[in-house]
Amino acid sequence: IKLNSKEAYPEDLYDANRTLMMTKIPPPDSAEVREYVEKKLKGGRPNKNLRQFLENDCKVLSFDIVWDDNSYDGGLKFYKMDFFLADNTVEVREIREQNNGKDPYPKMLKRSKLPKEPVLTHCPGMKMKKDEYYEPADLKLGNTISIFSRPCLIYDCDEFTKQWYKEILNIDMVPIVFAKPRPLLKHQEVPPYLGYGSEEDSLASVKALITKPPKKDVQKMFKNDLHILRFDSKLISSNPDDDNRNFI
Repeated sequence: IKLNSKEAYPEDLYDANRTLMMTKIPPPDSAEVREYVEKKLKGGRPNKNLRQFLENDCKVLSFDIVWDDNSYDGGLKFYKMDFFLADNTVEVREIREQNNGKDPYPKMLKRSKLPKEPVLTHCPGMKMKKDEYYEPADLKLGNTISIFSRPCLIYDCDEFTKQWYKEILNIDMVPIVFAKPRPLLKHQEVPPYLGYGSEEDSLASVKALITKPPKKDVQKMFKNDLHILRFDSKLISSNPDDDNRNFI
């Protein structure tokens, strides 16, 4: 008679639990133990970024960036990007120009950490992927960074940023020169007075489309009240009878 191979004995749960209890577990890290004891004794939480803050407080890397907006009313848009070394946060401010026809939005990005590939979710707790943020090594002149799906080119920086990259990262920051420079707004001179009304009335029509009556300088009126400048003058004439005529 041909029989099957023999089966193993069933596992004894008591012996398995006993073996697990007798297994030696390696001790935890000493730093974790100290942190646990400090919290248990009502101590404060350790601040791992305190040293970075104390060494780099008030140190800001300032960059000039440009975004080539391909939308209907887009074009080249220039921004100022500040990287704070104290906490590795980024702030992007728009460079305002007069009479450019755009709404005066103060900031493109408020001060926060800038992720390289942001993961947008409905709630913060739904984010399962750990974000990777931009560091100073990524912000070199000529590099293109993505600010929430907006590709921006870094083309210039200030003198402190150039010196910091040379001393810390040993990188020479060479600015990028555009073929077409940024348009500079020229100063518009005030047109000359034409003689209609007073000079203040004519100047009010230059400053606003809907003119308003000019405001009087009340302080000057009270300060110089009853102060009158009087001058003596004579008539320049070839007639000898006009020599004795005096005017005030």
